[in-house]
Amino acid sequence: MTTSVMAGLAPYIEAQVPEAGKGFGFQVPQDATYPAWSYQIVDDEEVLSHSGGTGFYKARVQIQVTAKETASASAYVNAANIADKIRQTLNGFKGTMNGLQVEFCKTMSNDDWADQKQLPTSSIDVLINYRL
Repeated sequence: MTTSVMAGLAPYIEAQVPEAGKGFGFQVPQDATYPAWSYQIVDDEEVLSHSGGTGFYKARVQIQVTAKETASASAYVNAANIADKIRQTLNGFKGTMNGLQVEFCKTMSNDDWADQKQLPTSSIDVLINYRL
């Protein structure tokens, strides 16, 4: 149910962490306004029982935050700070994200380099347990 996760997660992050900027599916465009972030569904599957589907799903989403240098902080520090705010917002979350009933979120962080933009990125893996 990838569509449900994407429809719930992106507007939720944009509303709860406005300093993160706009979220884009798969990749931040070259001409985007920074900071910005991208998200990609890595895995999304229904939990099964012996009798079939349960209506519960587990998704893994990767989020990459990209920011530029400012007068007060480097590009990496800006990206890492925004990623940390997103992580704090999502980690342990239970509730509704734009109509998506989330049972539990867990986050993991790592850092990388966005070769295309020559900017550092800060990445978050989000495990989302939800139901339809």
